[in-house]
Amino acid sequence: MNYRNFQKWQALIVLVAVFFWAGCGQTPQPVTTGPEGPATIETPESEQPITAETELPPVDDPLDAPAMAEDPTEDIAQTDPADQVRDELQEVAAVEDAEEVDRVITGDWPCWGGDGARNMANATTGFADIFTPNTPVEDPSRLSRIPEISIDDFNILWQMPLGSQTYGNPVVAGGKVYVGTNNGGEYRPQHVGDRGVLLCFDEKTGEFLWQLTREKLPQGRVNDWPEQGICSAPWVEGNRLWVVTNRCELMCLDTEGFRDGTNDGPYTDEVDTDLEDADIIWVLDMMDELGVFPHNLATSSPLVHGDLVYVLTSNGVDEAHLELPSPRAPSIIAVNKHTGELVWEDNTPFDRILHGQWSSPSLGVVDGQAQVYMAAGDGWLYALDAETGEHLWRFDLNPKDSRYELGGRGTRNYIIATPVFYENSVVLAVGQDPEHGEGIGHIYRIDATKRGDVSPVTEDNQPNPNSAQIWHLGGIDQDGSMTGEPGMEAFRRTLSTVAIHEGLVYAPDLSGRIHCIDFETGRRYYEADVMAAIWGSPMVADGKVFIGNEDGLISVFNTGKELKMASMIEFPSSIYSTPTIANGVMFVSDRSQLYAIGTR
Repeated sequence: MNYRNFQKWQALIVLVAVFFWAGCGQTPQPVTTGPEGPATIETPESEQPITAETELPPVDDPLDAPAMAEDPTEDIAQTDPADQVRDELQEVAAVEDAEEVDRVITGDWPCWGGDGARNMANATTGFADIFTPNTPVEDPSRLSRIPEISIDDFNILWQMPLGSQTYGNPVVAGGKVYVGTNNGGEYRPQHVGDRGVLLCFDEKTGEFLWQLTREKLPQGRVNDWPEQGICSAPWVEGNRLWVVTNRCELMCLDTEGFRDGTNDGPYTDEVDTDLEDADIIWVLDMMDELGVFPHNLATSSPLVHGDLVYVLTSNGVDEAHLELPSPRAPSIIAVNKHTGELVWEDNTPFDRILHGQWSSPSLGVVDGQAQVYMAAGDGWLYALDAETGEHLWRFDLNPKDSRYELGGRGTRNYIIATPVFYENSVVLAVGQDPEHGEGIGHIYRIDATKRGDVSPVTEDNQPNPNSAQIWHLGGIDQDGSMTGEPGMEAFRRTLSTVAIHEGLVYAPDLSGRIHCIDFETGRRYYEADVMAAIWGSPMVADGKVFIGNEDGLISVFNTGKELKMASMIEFPSSIYSTPTIANGVMFVSDRSQLYAIGTR
């Protein structure tokens, strides 16, 4: 039942109570008291109360009923109030039945982005009206006029504590919900203090099932930043999941943990083997076995295709940000998903890594060939053959005259967002560590059918005849024709992965601005400022765009070329993740809580 119909039911219930408690205009019958207590008065069958469960004959639409007569006696004779209530109940039930028939409920959301294309769009319908206030917004283009609605006002199916800081995105598969966080929830009492944690909950009830617990690396923040926990979103397939830990390990886990009564292998040396602990199938330590030096944290969300699982390694610079300790270590690897054996690796961009590599791989199939996309630490996007790792094409997302400077003061950026594959093209934007603050950014749509260097210009900054650029938005708006203010950034650095839906691209930037861009032409239709930093990505579903921010608000926009904001949902703490919709339920993780929100 949606919010509006719920209110209608409430009004009808009150109406029923008024009519029947007052006797519907009849003279109340006295209740006599005898030795056995109050006497029971039998109500004639014709006067039995009408409820939502009462089987009623079909009636005409109550909206077509005649207006109330002047004479109350005449009115009672013509229109029985109970009939009016009955008609209203039937009307609401009919509307809800029709909505349920027309509603689309998608299934699981088993990985970051839902599938390998990583497009943040969900086909679920028939729920978004619960996020729209009953009172129409006077001017939906003026965000300061949009009402804030507390999350407590919604149908919270269940709510469970996470760690003290949560950057992982909820993944839902096989009746379970998985979220990466830190150890602030203290679900496993034997583990005290800072840890990297992957939590598993029952999808329907929120019951805690098991926890993967990983100790912090001894090197400290240069490789494993304090309190960040596990940021990787797992990929779930059947009874197996793959995740990257804070210790730069690629792990395969049994989704049942030890609750199935067996220690599945080949890895059987787990320290924690209780029912509420994770059962590790295999582990690949990318630091020990591949020489990777993760800068600050390993964060990649795995990609699974066929028998292979792909991750970016987060290889990066040293603590002083001056040297690259392991330039020959791989930046991307492909591993047998069953055994954990390395199939291929690639160390591009070698010694050109600017800072860290915190993106995640995505997948597209072009002319029958599967391409894996790696957004690398040099600001280039690389397309590799999924089976062999052969380079297919590469694209520089920065102007050739841009320069990288420590602390974010320069104009050249690397990439944190995940590439999105859509209609034989890739949409991707550049960014930097959010601690570096705001700065000039760029977003591109790139043709994925070409080969070689497909950058907009050549190395000597001349137009590239082989360019795969379809459109570009970014740089400085010199004349103000785009932003309305000369000299303003047309697009800014971002951490966010885009959502593409019905010919429009929804692209947030770190500064808190949402850009609505034409997918075909790159024309920007609007820019909306939510007045708080955005770390997560948008989710598009049922005609709405949902995007969380650092102030703990989820802004809800109507889809379309015109800026129309529906509402803002207030959570108790910051939202650094992306809303997930699975099996008719929305899952949201704020800084320290996981919410399952009913969409009916």
